[in-house]
Amino acid sequence: MLELRPVSEATVSPGVPKLLQLGHYVKFTSEWPDTLPNVKGKFFQIDKVNQVSYDLYYTLPTNDFRDVDLSNQAGGENLYPENTRTLYEVLLGFKPGNYMVSFQIPAGEQARRLDQAGMIPNVTSATLKYLGASKPEDSPYEDKRIFMYFIKDLEPMILRTFVDTGCDYEKCVFGLTVNKCHLKEKQSPTPEQWAKAKELLYYTELRW
Repeated sequence: MLELRPVSEATVSPGVPKLLQLGHYVKFTSEWPDTLPNVKGKFFQIDKVNQVSYDLYYTLPTNDFRDVDLSNQAGGENLYPENTRTLYEVLLGFKPGNYMVSFQIPAGEQARRLDQAGMIPNVTSATLKYLGASKPEDSPYEDKRIFMYFIKDLEPMILRTFVDTGCDYEKCVFGLTVNKCHLKEKQSPTPEQWAKAKELLYYTELRW
């Protein structure tokens, strides 16, 4: 699951936690595949949390890109859990720079695209390289607004990182906060608990 949360237009008191917390509820839709039976259509309460900060950086030449695999596959950044009862809520922010990031899950399948044929991000196109791409100002390092949700054996999330023209090289810095959430299944949630739960969509539900 991938979310971009916009800047709040108003403040409330008391404040609302940005991260999932101890005691919060999460529910996985029935669209999760049979290959992920530990979560498909299930309801959980979080009984442990732990936040881990981590930075990644890549130096790329102008008009070039790199695919950053966040999964635990060979060559990946190992940001997926290895326990079937662990959910990673990952916040992503960028330090300033002349670069942008598009999201694929799995590799080659764009998370953001439009209905018209051919309207998908393409770093080789003068115009389509900007389609659906996130720029550093969209999710600043100090105010992370991109949320990703990972479980064990989820398909790889790929961040295609592209350096735009206008510089020789760019250092692309990703700031990550990994909120490790331990899940305890609840067989019969109440209507109130169901209404309060964070709904986690499968990535295919983001493309329609």
